[in-house]
Amino acid sequence: MQEDVRRIVEDDGMRIVLEHIPHVRSCSVGVWVGRGSRHELPEKVGISHFLEHMVFKGTERRNAREIASSIESVGGSIDAFTGREYTCFHARVLDEYIDLAFDVLSDLVSSPLLSQEHMEREKQVVYEEIRNMEDTPDDLIHQFYSETVWGDGPLGYPLLGTYETVRSLSPEDIRAYMDEEYIAPNFVISVAGNINYEATVELIRRNFSFLEQRGGSAGNGRRAEVALDRLKPVSRHLDRDCQQTHICMGTVSFAHSDSRRYALLLLSNILGGGMSSRLFQRVREDEGLAYVIYTYQQFYKDAGLYGVYVGTEPSQRNRAIDVISEEFARILLESVSEQELEHAKNQLKGQLLIGLESTTTRMFRLANFELNGEGYQPVDKVIERIEAVTPEHIYGVAKVILDPDRLYSVSLGPDRK
Repeated sequence: MQEDVRRIVEDDGMRIVLEHIPHVRSCSVGVWVGRGSRHELPEKVGISHFLEHMVFKGTERRNAREIASSIESVGGSIDAFTGREYTCFHARVLDEYIDLAFDVLSDLVSSPLLSQEHMEREKQVVYEEIRNMEDTPDDLIHQFYSETVWGDGPLGYPLLGTYETVRSLSPEDIRAYMDEEYIAPNFVISVAGNINYEATVELIRRNFSFLEQRGGSAGNGRRAEVALDRLKPVSRHLDRDCQQTHICMGTVSFAHSDSRRYALLLLSNILGGGMSSRLFQRVREDEGLAYVIYTYQQFYKDAGLYGVYVGTEPSQRNRAIDVISEEFARILLESVSEQELEHAKNQLKGQLLIGLESTTTRMFRLANFELNGEGYQPVDKVIERIEAVTPEHIYGVAKVILDPDRLYSVSLGPDRK
C-alpha cells in the first residue's frame, strides 16, 4: 500500500504527523494532548475529562453555539474524548476548510473561558454522565474490572471522576492543570487527508504558536508507573439489582510497543472476535448462556489489559465463568490450528484495511503510534507482522494471558447463583 507520511518535531517539542491522501476530498485533524486520567492526582480525578468538556463552553472568541456551528455549518463534524493516557480534540471537514478546522481546534485549547458559571452548569452535565454510566451495568462493569485489576493505581481511576472530585474543581484548578500539562512536548497534531504538506505545517505553526508562551517540559507532569509486581488476581462480585449478571474476566497484558501485541490480537480474535469465535460458538450457540460475549484489549505505554465480557442470566453466573475458563484451558491444551489462525489473520487484516478508508481512522492511527513512542508503522509492515504469527506464538501468549493463576474475575448483578 502506498503511504505518504511525514513527521516533524518542533523546537518546542510539539510533534506533527501528516498523511497525504490524494484521492479523498476530506481531511481529519486531531489535536492530541498526552495527558489523561492516569496522570491525575487522586483528589483531582476527572479533571482531564472535565477540561475536555469545558473548552466547548466558550472561548475568548466564540461562545458554545459558535464553536459547534462553525464546523457543522460547512458540513463537518467536531468532537473530543478523554482516555487514560491522552485527550483528543478532533474535526473532519472538506479539504477546503482545513484552515477553519485548525482555527477552531486551536481556539479550544488556547483560550477557553473557564468561567465559574459555566463550570457549575457543566458539573451538572458530568453528574448526569456519571449517573448514566451507573445506570448502564454493561458499561459500569468495565470500570469495576479496571479498578479490580489496577487497585488504587491511576490506571484504575474513573475517567469521569467522582461526584466529590468533580464538585471540588475550581477555575483555578483547571487553569493550573492547563498551564502544567497543556504544553508543547505533550502535544501531537495529526492530520490525514487531501492536504498540502508545506501549507499544513505553516497552518499548525501559526495556530499553535501560543504554546511557546506556556513553556514547561514533558517531565513536569505526574508520571504514573504501573506496579505490575503488586498485582494480585482476585474474584469479586458486586450485588446490583438488574436483569442480567455482567462479567469481565481477564488479566494484565502487554504494552502497545510489545512485539507480542499482534499474537494477542489474533488470540483475542480466535477466542471472542466475532460470531465464528470459540467463545461465541460455545457460550451463545451451544450453551445458550448469553446474547453478547466478546473479548477486548487495551494497550498502554507500559502495560495492557485483556478481558472477556459476557452478560448472562443471574443464576447462570458460575456456569458462564466455568465455560469461559474451559475454553481458556482448551487453548492451552490444544493451541490453535493453522486454519483457525489463518481465518483470524484474514479478519484482522480486513478490519485494518477497511478502516483505512476513513481519514479519521488514519488520523487516529498516526497519533496512536506517535503517542506510544513507536514511530509510524506502515500498513504493509503491520500486515507482515500479522502474517508472521505462528501457532507457537499464539501458545506462548496464551500461557501468559490465560494462565488461571493470573486471571481476574469480576461480576455485577443480583446476588443469586
